[in-house]
Amino acid sequence: MAKIYYLTGPDGCGKTTYLEELEAYFSEKGLDASHVWVRSPKIFSKPLMAYCRLVGLTRYKTIDGIRYGGHFFKRSKFVSHLFPWLQLIDFRIKLKAFSGKLKPESIVIMDRFALDTLADLMLDTGRFDLHKTRVGKKFLELIPGNTKIILLSTSEDNIRRRKLDTRHDPLLDKKIKVYEVLSKDLGLEIVDNNKDFQMVKEEILNKLSL
Repeated sequence: MAKIYYLTGPDGCGKTTYLEELEAYFSEKGLDASHVWVRSPKIFSKPLMAYCRLVGLTRYKTIDGIRYGGHFFKRSKFVSHLFPWLQLIDFRIKLKAFSGKLKPESIVIMDRFALDTLADLMLDTGRFDLHKTRVGKKFLELIPGNTKIILLSTSEDNIRRRKLDTRHDPLLDKKIKVYEVLSKDLGLEIVDNNKDFQMVKEEILNKLSL
């Protein structure tokens, strides 16, 4: 059975940095690890996205040359109900193409996956209990049972300081809150990425039993 390692958390929490460290770790061991990015694919949901842009449920603004966007689907019961289901269908299509390439000896490092798409949907719909609903549970079922998951926790100030394109993001506090809800309700392993780089790296490797 393939070994799957998954780092999750809000944009700017440090996922990319430590995913690269995981890749380097496996490379040093002479092992080939695939770095896979699966998040919010747009296939059947694409027409609805266009509709939301047309009616103002999706809005963008530029601050200091950086474009920020937000989905406000909670203003429409129809969109709030339909969009998560369309995203689920799109995600399954994307995941099926990826799963077909896995071999029993595969090592996979997930960069954005079902939890991140679910977190996006919770924010977009304003449903912080979406993971407890039927469609939310369907997303959770997409995560293989043997997946080792780490949620990186980082303060809002550190995220804004470390990642320039989050500096003026008006939704960042809510994005962080969504992951806090998921970590608490799902009992996820958490690593505090407000600490020294080497300390965080060693804690991640330890929690992943590496």
